[in-house]
Amino acid sequence: MKPTVTILIVIATLALSSNASYAASEKVLCLTIDGDLLDTAEILLCNKGLKVRNRLGLVCWSPEKPSIVYMANSENHTYFAQPAGDYLKDLREDYPPLKYTRLERKPKTLPDGTKAEMVTAFWSSPKGQEMKVAEITCLKNTGIPPAVNRMWCAFLGVPEKDFSLPIGAFQNASKVWRPEEAYRGGRKRWIVVALPKKVVRKTMDEKLLKLPSNYRKAKDKASLYLSSDGNLNQKDLEDFFISPKK
Repeated sequence: MKPTVTILIVIATLALSSNASYAASEKVLCLTIDGDLLDTAEILLCNKGLKVRNRLGLVCWSPEKPSIVYMANSENHTYFAQPAGDYLKDLREDYPPLKYTRLERKPKTLPDGTKAEMVTAFWSSPKGQEMKVAEITCLKNTGIPPAVNRMWCAFLGVPEKDFSLPIGAFQNASKVWRPEEAYRGGRKRWIVVALPKKVVRKTMDEKLLKLPSNYRKAKDKASLYLSSDGNLNQKDLEDFFISPKK
C-alpha cells in the first residue's frame, strides 16, 4: 500500500473515531437545587431533554416524546410513563400559577460565582395596590433548545417568554400549612420553590441522560414506589405499612 493511501486511511479512521466519540457525548447544563418543589435535586438540561435526580428517583423527559414524562425508582429498578400534563399538574398541585402585572430585572451573582438575572414579579390589584409575588433567578443565553427550556419553565411554573431559563424561585403563594387552614384555602407565605446551589457545564455520555435500559415497567404509580418488582401486591403493602418486630 502506498504511503499516501495509508495516511488518508489513518486520517479517515481518526475522523470517524472523533465523530463517534462526539455522538456518544452531550454538552449538559447541570443544576444543583434545593427547595419545596423537588427537594435536593440534580437537574440535567441539554439537546436530548431534561433529567431530574432526587430522593424519589429519576424523572426523564425528551422532546422526541414531548407528551410523556418517565418516572423511575432506582431502588426497585422500575419506571412509569405518565402524560406530561398529568405529571406537571401533580407536581405543581400546591403552587398556583404565577400572576403578575410588572417585572423588574437586576443582575445577580450566585454563591458559586455564576452570573445570573433576578426577575422580581409584582401584581397590582384592581384597587391599584401592588405587592411582590415572586423572585425568579434566571440564566440567559444557555443554548438550551426552546422545547427543553419551555418544559423546564413549566416545571417551575413560569412562562418562558418572560423568564429565559429559571433556576431558582421564591413565590408568595397560598398553601395549607395546618389542617384547619384547608377550609380557608390555605395561608399566604413565601415559599422556597427552588434554591440554586451550583451551576456547571459538563460533557456527559448521552446514555446517562436516558432512562436505564434494564428498568422494568411498573403497573402504575403506586407500584413504582411501593412494589419490589413493578407489580404491587399484599406483601409489598405489609412491608411498607407494618413495622418490623423488635
